[in-house]
Amino acid sequence: MITEPRSEFVGRRRELDALAETLERSRLVTLTGIGGVGKTRLAVRAANAYAPRTSTGVVFVPLDRVSDARLVAEAIAQALPFGELTTRDPLEYIVDTLADERTLIVLDNCEHLIDAVASIVDELLDALPLLTVMATSRRRLDVDGEQVFPVPPLTTRSPEDPTVAAGPAESEAVTLLVARARAADAGFTLSDADRPVAEQLCRSLDGLPLAIELAAARLRTLSVIELTRRLSQRFTLLRGGGRAPVSRQRTLRAVVDWSHELCTPVERDLWAALSVFAGSFDLAAAVAVSGGDEADTVDTLDALIAQSLVEADRDAGRFHLLETIRGYGRDRAEESGSRTLHVRRHLDHFRGLARLASRHWHGPAQRRILSGQRADRAELDAALRTAIALDADVALDLFRDLRYHWAVGGFLPEGRRWARRVLALPGASPASRGPALLVAAWLSVLQGSLVETQAQLDEAWSLRAALPPESAELYEVEWRRWCGTRALFAGDGERARAEFTRSIELARALDHPEEALMAQFQLTVALLQLDSPDAALPAGEGLRYAEGIGDRWLRSMSLWAIALALYADGELDEAEARAREALEMEEGIDDPVGDCLVLELLSWIDADRSPTERTAVLLGAARSWWRRIDSGIEVHGPHMAARHDRCVATVRRRLGDDTFQRMSAVGERLTPTEAAAFAGAPGRPSAGLSAREGEVAAGIHQGLSNREIAANLVLSVRTVDTHVQRILAKLGFTSRAQIAAWYQSTLAVRPEHIR
Repeated sequence: MITEPRSEFVGRRRELDALAETLERSRLVTLTGIGGVGKTRLAVRAANAYAPRTSTGVVFVPLDRVSDARLVAEAIAQALPFGELTTRDPLEYIVDTLADERTLIVLDNCEHLIDAVASIVDELLDALPLLTVMATSRRRLDVDGEQVFPVPPLTTRSPEDPTVAAGPAESEAVTLLVARARAADAGFTLSDADRPVAEQLCRSLDGLPLAIELAAARLRTLSVIELTRRLSQRFTLLRGGGRAPVSRQRTLRAVVDWSHELCTPVERDLWAALSVFAGSFDLAAAVAVSGGDEADTVDTLDALIAQSLVEADRDAGRFHLLETIRGYGRDRAEESGSRTLHVRRHLDHFRGLARLASRHWHGPAQRRILSGQRADRAELDAALRTAIALDADVALDLFRDLRYHWAVGGFLPEGRRWARRVLALPGASPASRGPALLVAAWLSVLQGSLVETQAQLDEAWSLRAALPPESAELYEVEWRRWCGTRALFAGDGERARAEFTRSIELARALDHPEEALMAQFQLTVALLQLDSPDAALPAGEGLRYAEGIGDRWLRSMSLWAIALALYADGELDEAEARAREALEMEEGIDDPVGDCLVLELLSWIDADRSPTERTAVLLGAARSWWRRIDSGIEVHGPHMAARHDRCVATVRRRLGDDTFQRMSAVGERLTPTEAAAFAGAPGRPSAGLSAREGEVAAGIHQGLSNREIAANLVLSVRTVDTHVQRILAKLGFTSRAQIAAWYQSTLAVRPEHIR
């Protein structure tokens, strides 16, 4: 058995189980990961569990102090019984000693001797059929038959994670922090108030065990809050004070220095360049900030990934640096003077992407544009901060080009905060300030700030005369559109109709019919306010044009407006069909405003037919998503608010306050798409669920995992998995949250309906 550190081993249950399975099927397993992630501790614990279970001898070979590749075989031989005394060739001695023995050799810290270790391991595995090798390294050995086992950081918990409430009291990372803090000070306690701060601290340290252990030592003199505030100094703050046997593990900087020394100059340069990213990035962005060509960047990036310095999400095509690695690279870039260049390249790249997205918005690329901007959210924020520091016009133009990211992508509050920052910049030209004011007006009106919207529109109009004639005309199209929206939301239907009509006429006269689409569906809503006949016609015209150019978002909004008109005419079935079509068209767009408007309409339709628990669920789902963007149905005008209030009153009267509140709370846990699917699911009596499926649905409603349901019902997990899939299929659902909501609204009070 290998002697383990006397400190408590924390977490890693999943990794130990997976590693045990891997060792059963592979004779060479390499644990890879960044320095300080806990590869050695995990390998030792796994080896000590594997040895008695399989009657295998285990040998631990530390290679951190071996600097000469020619001495690797000797280090292995010396770890064997009497190896230090032999004068024979090391390889021969190893083979003879282990020839008839089931043995697991743990080779620790192989990265600086990677070629020599790979060669020797290859020879030993061929010569010793009873041998298994487990290596720890920051990069793989690349030996035939090797099974790479990436070691992740300890789990941390985000406050945005919806599963937090149902999870354990604390993450693995915080458990380690507390354990090490108590080892240093038996009186240490973590209060409930400090627990979220401790989670934040561990997230900031990337869940790296070494960093967390070094941080825990500082809790003898600093509070959790004080330590978290000082993390910008992590490379000087996090130093070990104990008698650690390996000097390079005594400080966080020494660990990362070791990785840096193992890199080639080209790899170090790319590491420094990639440190400019605030979050994840794709290959095109990496090429842009590095200044190299794609082929060379791919090769160098692959080398950094192989050394566990860059994490790759191959399914998403994106890459990520842990904050510790990013901070080190940033320091190196500043030392070399290259950071300013990297920051400027970063800004230029994301300015270009935003400009392209704005120009190509009206067409089939919308889902790709929005998903890309959501993925690049941290980088777009960083680019805006850079632009604000450099040039007012650049900042205003970038803000303007991100209009659909703010208004459609779901970042209304964030967009308004940026609007205030960029519009406060002095020295901007009218050509940049005017369009930015129009975008700001759009965001303001969507959150119901009509006074601010009017002030922005007034200033924007005052700048029109300073614009070139070819720009001023399209500028007026947008200005009149938002004037119409403001009037619509203020309840002035006549003014809204006039402004929308003029905007549409101007757009068509300028041969830009796509710029008329937003005014067209809103004109239908204005006409409904005025009880005009054929109110659906403008939205119908917009729908046909949007279909022709592949504009999914405006197809969805047009369908919603048509559905609203059908609802007003009492055509409930047709209204529901169009509303559901609108929501389907939203898939991949995921515009919270559009989604909420459709959910509201579906709840009104449901209430007009016969209000039930599901009506309250729909209202709850809409309310939840309105709240996320700091908006509400009342923002969209008194006519919309009146319909909403009438619906709520009807449902409350039918269900009672307690049931209404309980079912609304169920809806708040659903996404708009889940809520709409829920509304269309069979509601009475049990959708054909068997008695066993009803029991499984009850477990899901209680928040249990499949494993927990299986234990309660004395079933296998596989059987429960099958039941869950059948329930989803029968109900037409795609998530457990939908099952829970459906159960609450039907079977929770009607168990007799299960057959």
